[in-house]
Formats: sequence, C-alpha cells, structure tokens
Amino acid sequence: MLSQASERTMHRVRWVLALGWLVLIASLFYDPFTPILTEPSNLSSPFHIDPNSCIKIRENCIVQKPYSLSVLIWWAMIVPAGILILMTLGHEFWRRICPLSFFSQIPRALGIQRKRKVIDPVTHEVRYELVTVGEHSWLGENHLYVQFGLFIVGLGVRILFVNGDRTALAYFLIGTICSAVIIGYLYAGKSWCNYFCPMAPVQMIYTGPRALLGSKAHVAPGITQSMCRTVDSTGQEKSACVGCKTACIDIDAEKSYWQELQMPGRRLVQYGYLGMVIGFYLYYFLYAGNWDYYFTGAWTHEEHLLHRILDPGFYIYGHPIAIPKAIAVYITYGILVIITFSLGLTLEKLYRQHARWRGRAVSAEQAQHFSFTVFTVVSFWAFFCYGARPSLNRLPTTLVLAFNAFIVLIGAVWMIQTLGRTREQYERESMANSLRKQLQRLQLDPALLKGRSLETLSPDELDLLVKILPGLSHHLRVQTYMGVLQELIEQGVTHASRSFDFCEKLRQELQLGEADHLAAIEAIGQTSPEVLVAPRWQSFATYLHDAETLARTVVRPVNKKRSVRKKQRL
Repeated sequence: MLSQASERTMHRVRWVLALGWLVLIASLFYDPFTPILTEPSNLSSPFHIDPNSCIKIRENCIVQKPYSLSVLIWWAMIVPAGILILMTLGHEFWRRICPLSFFSQIPRALGIQRKRKVIDPVTHEVRYELVTVGEHSWLGENHLYVQFGLFIVGLGVRILFVNGDRTALAYFLIGTICSAVIIGYLYAGKSWCNYFCPMAPVQMIYTGPRALLGSKAHVAPGITQSMCRTVDSTGQEKSACVGCKTACIDIDAEKSYWQELQMPGRRLVQYGYLGMVIGFYLYYFLYAGNWDYYFTGAWTHEEHLLHRILDPGFYIYGHPIAIPKAIAVYITYGILVIITFSLGLTLEKLYRQHARWRGRAVSAEQAQHFSFTVFTVVSFWAFFCYGARPSLNRLPTTLVLAFNAFIVLIGAVWMIQTLGRTREQYERESMANSLRKQLQRLQLDPALLKGRSLETLSPDELDLLVKILPGLSHHLRVQTYMGVLQELIEQGVTHASRSFDFCEKLRQELQLGEADHLAAIEAIGQTSPEVLVAPRWQSFATYLHDAETLARTVVRPVNKKRSVRKKQRL
C-alpha cells in the first residue's frame, strides 16, 4: 500500500508517529487533561463515570473515581488499530510507520552500529562488516520460538502488572524502546523486527501471503515493499538492505510466507496465537467472575495490581480457586494454546482426508496453508469480539453494528483472496516478467497470440504459451530457460544453489533436463560470474552456507560433466 511512497515522506511520518508515541508515554506519568472526560458530572463525555454503577471483581464493587484515559487509548484504541492495519494494508504499511521499528534504526542513522573483523577467505584481506543474525545460527532458525515466548510472557506481564498501572505501562513501553535500540546497535538491518520483536509473529499471521490491499512485490521488481531504503546523493531511492534475512517479509511478503511455511515453530505460532487471543480475554472472566470487568474498561485503572499477584487466580461459579494469579494466567494461556494447536493439526488432516474423498490430491503444504488461512480469519474475528470493545461499546449501537459488519467483511474477503493461493501460482507469477522478456526475443507466430501482445498476457496464459515452445529447437528452449534463470537469480527471487528445484516446473514445460540446467548455470558463470556469487552485504556465515550448497548442487555436477566429456574425447 505504501511501497511507492517516497522515503522522504515516510521519514517525516515516522518522526511524527514516534513523537506522538513519546507524548503518550509522557501522559502516563502526567495527565491533567483526560481525567476531565471521566468526571461523573461530564455527561457529554462517553467516558464519564456512572456513580450508581457497580462493576464487580468477584463480590466487591470497584471504587469509581476519575482516571486518566492514556491506558485505555493505548490498549483499546492503538493496539486494535494496529491489528486492523496489518490485515487490510499489510506489513509494507505497518513497518514503514512503526515507531518501534523506527527507534531500532537510530544506531544505523547515527553510524554507531557494532562491527566485527572478517578475513576474506580468498584475498586474506581484513575488513570490518556489520553484524547480522546468521540465518543458520540457532536464533536464525528458532527465532519464532523466542518471539512467541516473549509474546506470551508480555501478555502475562500485562495482566499482572501493566494493565491498570500507568507508571508500569510507561516503563514497559520505555523498556521495549530501549530493547529495540540496543538490538539495532548489536545487529544490522531489521534484526529487531525479524528476530526479536514479539509482535513480528502477529504481523506474520495477519499478513499471510498478502494483506487485503497489499502490493505484489514478486511482479514489480525493485525496492518494492522494503522499508530498508535510503536516498543517495542524486536524490534517488535505493535499497539499504544488509541481508539480515534472505526471505525477508520487507522485500517480498509472499516469498517469505511460502519459504518459511515449514520453519521450526511456524505451526505453534499460527495455531497457538488463536489460543492466546481466546485465553487472554477469557482470563478477565475467569479472574473477576463477570464480563463487566473487561467490557467497561475497569481494568485500565485498577489499583494495587502488584499486591494481588499472589491472590487466588480463578473465580469460577462463585468459588475462588487457590492458585496464585501469577501462575493462573500462564495456566490459562498454556491450556488454550495446547487446545488450538491440536485443533490446527487435526484440521490439516481432515482437509486432506476430505480432498481424497472428493477424488483430488492435496499436498501437506497446501493443507497447512488452508488451515493457516482459516485460523488467521478466526483469530481476527475473535480478537475484535473483545479488542477495542471497552472504547467501542461507548458509541451508538448503529456505529457498533456497522463496525462489526466491517470486521466480518474484511475477514471474509481476505479469506476468499488467500484460500486459493498456492506456491506454484506464486512461482509462476514470479517468473512471468522474465519469461515475457525471453519470449519477446523469439520470432513467435502472431497467430499463437490471436492479435494480442505478450505484455497483455497473464501469468497463466504465459504458462500455457510455454507449453507450445517444445516445438521450437532445443537451442532456443535452452536460451529461453537460461535468460529466465539469470533474471530470477539477479532479482533475488532464488539463488543459484536453490534454482534447480525452483525452476523444475519450467524445465518440465520446456522439456529440458538436469543437464540443461547445469549447462545454463555453467554458461551464466562464464558470462556473468558475479550473478552466482553471494552479495557483499550477505553475512559471512550465510555466504559460506550458500557457497557450500552451490558447490554441492551446481559446481561439482558441472565439473563431473566436464570430466565425462574429457574422457569421451580421449
């Protein structure tokens, strides 16, 4: 949505939002204005206190007195707005305006990021490069467990300490900002967003392959969705990517989605998040014994929270259960996460069984995608059954019903848009532009296009056209394949070490074999060797891993092929 907005404009927007966030934090320490809106005598305000109401925590009514709205604004307005943005406008909008992401880039802007000494394995030159989280390090491969763990801990801390205590919330937000800045100093790029931020899994869930109004980065090469961009001396925007993550959601959301579908912790995050949404809001009822405690927003100004963490954590059917609140919160989360995780795995199996019963085969990956999509929509609807309600319920009934219909509509449209997506569709669309360029070089019979130009053909139509190409000479088919392959590697859609599997379907349609792929790689290496080399910004560990993979899957087979040819000549 904002992928085409200039970096200068977005930089100003981020400054405004960051300053606004700091003002909100300041209001948590001192706020002489919003308590006026909660005065019992201020009948014109929808937030005024009703002195005759009794909002109970178990058997006791909460003492009602004027309070600051800062906490309510944060939890019941700003946070739900963020979820709505992620589902509708996507990460490319959110990450370009996110104040926390902005704060994490302060060390980069000041030029004070940590660097490490690296010795070039070829030239033995010593250089200093920015430090990134290695994708094949423990954190790089298991960061979803870390982020989801921090998310669970954070939601527990919110109920136990932060919800009703303005000062605690202020320090909580300040601590989060400081953490982002420290990570921004220790690791370059968007390492905070990709590997540490507890909200990143939530963003990943609600974005899916693509947000409702998100752009298609894979069919528009360039800077595309990335927030990692800068302006050079000529005023032109350019990528500032340092390769902290190969399948980065900031560059291509759908590529990141499909490549990380089998990542460790992916199912736990996707299915467990629904359990966290249900468990978080359900605990208000399990603790207070009623829903008024949550829906009135009384929890935003509840006093002495710290003194109650060892009180009985459950109150069910009028009976307190002697499990400390500090433990009861996490018991609730754990039980719900286990339930929804099990339901997610069951849904995958049932979907495949139903597909087989209908006489069609469905891959495990596609069943997982189907289940992920369903759980995302249910999570979205479940969140807005409760999220924002302490503020929304003060509006006229007509507006509340209109908002409910809007939420249902967004979820339904997103699900329809997402359910039918497949990895094959994405890959076909990814290579459509490159394929179109290669086909333009061939002297195709105009009758094949029926008066249309190649530019007007859809990816599916191009795919159909390719199936006719085997009638051309083998040389032309290899040249077409090599051109597409080189463009895909240059654009970062795939890497030389992974291109064999990525282009398998294209080879089948062109009736080419493994030897043709190896020949194409060999030709690219002779004419444009820099294409097959890992970019300079790529981390050294990732470089070594890809170099080893490239040698195993490409270089050694090519050398073997050369050896066979040499023996044949002898």
